[in-house]
Amino acid sequence: MIQSIPGPAGRLQALFHEPRGLQAGQLPHAVAVVCHPHPAHGGNMDSTVTFKTARGLQNSGIACLRINFRGVGESEGSYDGEGGEEEDARAALDWLAERYPGVPLWAAGFSFGSRTVFGLAKRDASIERLVLVGFPVRKYSLLGVDGLQIPALFIWGSEDEFGTRTDLDEQYPELPDQFEFAEIQGADHFFRRFTKELEQLVQQYAERSLGR
Repeated sequence: MIQSIPGPAGRLQALFHEPRGLQAGQLPHAVAVVCHPHPAHGGNMDSTVTFKTARGLQNSGIACLRINFRGVGESEGSYDGEGGEEEDARAALDWLAERYPGVPLWAAGFSFGSRTVFGLAKRDASIERLVLVGFPVRKYSLLGVDGLQIPALFIWGSEDEFGTRTDLDEQYPELPDQFEFAEIQGADHFFRRFTKELEQLVQQYAERSLGR
């Protein structure tokens, strides 16, 4: 369901995923914003990996909102790159929280989108869990990751040219116990030929986290 939601730089184009597997009238188990890769390299909410991440969450009973960052698609404003996109993600979470008050807030993202929700979670205590797909650890700093207090799932392809678990371990040899890590053998940064496996990993993690 296509939405237009208020954002800090103007209206944001968004796509809402109703949670699956729930009985009529049942609230979602959580709600999540799902953020896309870098706008300057063609990233948008229709990215296959972004869609598959949202689908995995949706299949576990989570309501998801994919957004186009400012300046992408029909979203108003222009690319910021210095925290503005984090505020776009925050606006999406506000929209979800208004729709489902009291339901746990999650945040997920692919590549630049994962960096964005990570940055937001460092300063926004309302976010209870992260799903970080293809975090480009060779390109962006994860400063503060070893002090993050909330659970998170990191997923990489073993052939990801922008970073892997090994790169993260080299930079941060001691990471919180609440982090989980998954690697899809043979997959590159965009999980070509492995998007179904990605969707399943996200769904399985969400279901474990929800006690299902």
